[in-house]
Amino acid sequence: QAKPLLIIDQDISPAWGKPPQDIWIHEEQTLASLQIQDLRNGKITWSDVEWKESKDLFLEEFRFVDQDEALPGAFLPSGTKLTFQGQTITALIPLNPILLEYFTPEDLIAKVELAQINSNDGPQVRVTLDLPLSGMTDDPRRPKNYRVFKDYPIKEENALPEVPVLEVWPNFRAEGWRSYYAFYYDAEHGKETFQVYLPEAKEHHPFVDGRGAYQITYLEEFPSFIECQDSSRNSIGLILLKSPETVRLGDRWKVGVDFGTSFTNIYVNSNGLSEQLKLDNLHLKVTEVLTETRRPVLFEYFVPESFIPADKPLPLSSVLTTRGKSDKTQSPDFPIIDGRIYVPDRNRFEPLRGWIETDLKWKNYIPNKLFLKHLALHISAIAAKQGVQQIQWCISYPTAFSRRDKNRYAKTWQDLSEELQAQTGIRHICPDSNDVGLFKSESLAIAQYFADQEKHDLIRTTCIDMGGGTSDISVWYKNKLIHQCSVLLAGRHLLSDFLELNPNFFAQLFEQNLNEWDRLTEDKFSAKLDVFLRLESENWLKNKRDFAEDDPKFQGLLQLMAIGMGGLYYYVGIILGVLEQEGKYQKEEKESRKITPVYIGGNGSRLLNWLAERGKFLPTSEVNDLLSQMLTKGSGFDDRMLEKTRLSQRPKDEVACGLVLGRTKLTGLDRKTEDPLIAGEDCKINGEFIEWRDRLEFKGNIQQLEIPDLIQLRTFLDDFHVSLKELKIEEILPLQDYELGDEPGEEPESAYNQALWRNTERELTNVLLNMKGETDDIRAEPPFIMGLKALLKVLAKEWAGK
Repeated sequence: QAKPLLIIDQDISPAWGKPPQDIWIHEEQTLASLQIQDLRNGKITWSDVEWKESKDLFLEEFRFVDQDEALPGAFLPSGTKLTFQGQTITALIPLNPILLEYFTPEDLIAKVELAQINSNDGPQVRVTLDLPLSGMTDDPRRPKNYRVFKDYPIKEENALPEVPVLEVWPNFRAEGWRSYYAFYYDAEHGKETFQVYLPEAKEHHPFVDGRGAYQITYLEEFPSFIECQDSSRNSIGLILLKSPETVRLGDRWKVGVDFGTSFTNIYVNSNGLSEQLKLDNLHLKVTEVLTETRRPVLFEYFVPESFIPADKPLPLSSVLTTRGKSDKTQSPDFPIIDGRIYVPDRNRFEPLRGWIETDLKWKNYIPNKLFLKHLALHISAIAAKQGVQQIQWCISYPTAFSRRDKNRYAKTWQDLSEELQAQTGIRHICPDSNDVGLFKSESLAIAQYFADQEKHDLIRTTCIDMGGGTSDISVWYKNKLIHQCSVLLAGRHLLSDFLELNPNFFAQLFEQNLNEWDRLTEDKFSAKLDVFLRLESENWLKNKRDFAEDDPKFQGLLQLMAIGMGGLYYYVGIILGVLEQEGKYQKEEKESRKITPVYIGGNGSRLLNWLAERGKFLPTSEVNDLLSQMLTKGSGFDDRMLEKTRLSQRPKDEVACGLVLGRTKLTGLDRKTEDPLIAGEDCKINGEFIEWRDRLEFKGNIQQLEIPDLIQLRTFLDDFHVSLKELKIEEILPLQDYELGDEPGEEPESAYNQALWRNTERELTNVLLNMKGETDDIRAEPPFIMGLKALLKVLAKEWAGK
């Protein structure tokens, strides 16, 4: 609470037409009895009040920006436009900031007047200030107006030719909202512009990058003003900010967050309507700066004003930037200041930069937490602006997460929900790791999406959510979940890894500059490729894929992708066969042994378009029949019906959307029993033999994992080649030197086959040597999928000439 402010001025007496002894100042002092010198030299001290002489309410000089309407986000006094040398100028208000402790910007601006006057000494501006003062009586509720003014010459040396980038986010007020950020960038103008100071800030973070000076400031209240300063930090004027509207909170949202390896998506259910979150612009643009200067720095150092691509900004890339972060050693987890969501532009994205963090979902815990903190804050701001009082968070995770991964991810959301509750005035309800309705596996969320949004039945169905890092599989029988699992085989393994091995081919295929790509490896290459494909692949598949069809290298790429995708379907077939054997699938004897249709979605599901003629995967596509055949072969059923794969209408929206839906009542979600992975290939754990149809139920410390023979994988590759021939597939070519044995899976005789399996076993052994440790900490993988990935790596090296 500010102390009362006393304004002392001998001219009050004639202005009010009252003798000085009738004007009370403070305690026993009147205007007549007070010796101002006693206050100035400290002879008299008043601890319960502030005092100023009226002349001290004005700054020494009048500084201005040599541009018209340079401060669109500021409050300026109404009245005459000021000009200098024929040009309209924008004033920095030359008042002492202490006045803002007693007036809102709206109140103060109503009491200020700027008027241009022409004198013999050149152009001047008169700044007039109306002050409501008590002093005529002892009753402060009956103030009397006192008008003071100062005339300033408008001098050329006081002109500032440029303004900095100056933004405040978010631009609203709501009860309990206590999280505001201001951003400043001098646009490399140095002394030709002003610096800023926000006295109300709780956290100031100034930094220099290149030739630019920056500052990010954290405040608990919307700033009422910004103090402009020169390079010596002297005050040169005020920018009064328009107080934004105060939002009344009352609504409730259910928010689904699908945090993916490559992309992150958000859906909202409000009053029963589920739709993708709209990324509203919540910026207050204080200064008018060229878009080409302003936009890139907001992307790089602050909160973007608009997200790209503008027509569909979600999903967001799962990429964090820590550019300009503070050097403090304690936990660097302040959202926006220490790290922010990064929205990569295809031409500007450089994943090798030290401030770019990728692979957040699987490896980088602190950047992962920062990304989610900023994401949740951003969602909360959009919600608060729309009057939301309560957010029920619905979170998804891959079942490939180890128990430790899952618990840590749930804890991250619980921690940030608690922080947000204190900062936002919104009630945040966050699930714990055992709440299957709100903390859902991706495989369950996508099934809910297909049932509710696309109206497909789950009577005898397999759903696959193929992302960048995992494919999450759920098998349904009469709306009941009978199996779910997650395998580390998805978009990155079925495309990115291949292209990374052959950057020359990639650059030629997509007409890219090789220098931008050839130094990138693993998650850095994948992250840049994800962004590129998101922006370009639809157009490329539609208009350019046909021209690449005859290129042997492109044919080789499609062959690799088809073997990978076919292997995934073959494993799903093995799952169906085991479920039937366990009595969980098709229990009624009158039913013939049938495979399921497959509903597939997720960002990685778009790869099916690459495998289909004319770049569009349809029920009639050749590859659809090939995948169905792989499902049948893997299951061991004698089903002759080629059940179709249906590609989602909204790839990558399904999980986030499914999280906030719930019309179709699905059962089996809350099973307390474990659902261990089905091996798919014979293996040994610590010497204990596990048959390929068995489940991996081992608990404890894994010291040795062995896969002695790849019989099922060899059977799959034989079945794959037989099916290409049987189904007369033209789009996918067989491996050139591959020879079939007498029976699928038999030991190969040809030199090529023997070398292929020898190299695959060597590649697999290299992976198995690292599969050691506690089962709670290990991301378990089915031995069949591990073997398939080793095979793909060997074939990819062969394709790339490595």
